[in-house]
Amino acid sequence: MSLSGWLTFYVKLWCCIDFCWFIALELEWKSLPLPAQAEPVVDRAPGTPDSQLLGLLKVEITLLKKLAPGLDASMMRSSSIPNEHSLSDDAFRAKPFSIRIEKGNFTEPVWVGSEGSFRPRYTFRLLFDKSPYPPREEWKKPEGGPDSNKFWDNVEFVGRRSPELDGKGIAMNDVAPTGWRSCAVC
Repeated sequence: MSLSGWLTFYVKLWCCIDFCWFIALELEWKSLPLPAQAEPVVDRAPGTPDSQLLGLLKVEITLLKKLAPGLDASMMRSSSIPNEHSLSDDAFRAKPFSIRIEKGNFTEPVWVGSEGSFRPRYTFRLLFDKSPYPPREEWKKPEGGPDSNKFWDNVEFVGRRSPELDGKGIAMNDVAPTGWRSCAVC
């Protein structure tokens, strides 16, 4: 069976802090052809030499204005209206992305470098060449939550929670914790 044209699918993109919703929408992905001589479209992140490359993708992503399925508007505070109320029209234009798909032992990016005992592990990781979150200039009012959290810097996403990987050494995308415990005495 051969597929012609673009493969299109829909994914949810969420962005909230303490029940203050900035983005709660669907995004549309369309696959784009890779160049004939496909080179890595995203450089491997430092510290991940043992991850298994599963694939390289070129996609076109369009953020859709409609509220993401599964989100009940009653869950949001009245002062929190997501999507087109937070983002400019430019945020909803189609944009190309390059993605690297890896298999390994990963932790959520928010936990990288922390010393906490709760750092769940995941089997898969997507590395984007640039964030699927709109850049700062596409936010209507980036001051506050968006500026504090810099969502537009998020380029790494993990998936498929794998409790069997918990406690199996340092995650492939983790770095040594900073502080006195990482000092070396010569």
